Amino acid sequence: MSVDIPHAASAADRKEGYMQRINQNMTDYRMPAYVEEILTENYCRIFVRMSIVREGGSYSFSYKPAGLSRLDLSAMPLYDKLLLIRNLISLSENTSDHLIGGESYLLEPELVYAKEGRVDMDSLRLLFYPDVKKLEFRYKIVLFADRILSKSVREEREMAERIRSAAEPGDINRLKMFLDKSILRLENDMN
Repeated sequence: MSVDIPHAASAADRKEGYMQRINQNMTDYRMPAYVEEILTENYCRIFVRMSIVREGGSYSFSYKPAGLSRLDLSAMPLYDKLLLIRNLISLSENTSDHLIGGESYLLEPELVYAKEGRVDMDSLRLLFYPDVKKLEFRYKIVLFADRILSKSVREEREMAERIRSAAEPGDINRLKMFLDKSILRLENDMN
């Protein structure tokens, strides 16, 4: 499933003090009150600051991505893509610590924001959008990898297949170890 989220404000808009907001609406969904509080009070800083308006069975989500922009994956090297995937797994563990499991929200490239295009843990933020299907996080990360790794680049296509294989047994630690080794191998190749 893909979510259509508007692009962040342009540099000119930001210079003029334009405070960009991103809005999404959702119907036929019931968010637990504790999740709403965690998100609106920004207790879990992994998610972009947001406000929620609830009317009956309808929600309006308003995000405030100040200082953040949607991560541009088009020219990102494989090393950064793998680091992003690895850090998204760590971020998911952090959201679980805040009672928002990885199955609770969508994980799509369009929902990943960062400071200055960096993929380190401190720079990454996610737009929270509920996953009504509650897909297991390990499947989401494989689908995410499939979407960001280029099928036209042999190395990236093979990496997507290896990620899929590492995630298959259902042990997220196995996938993390695989990614850690792959990242280290690429670091060594760069030096």
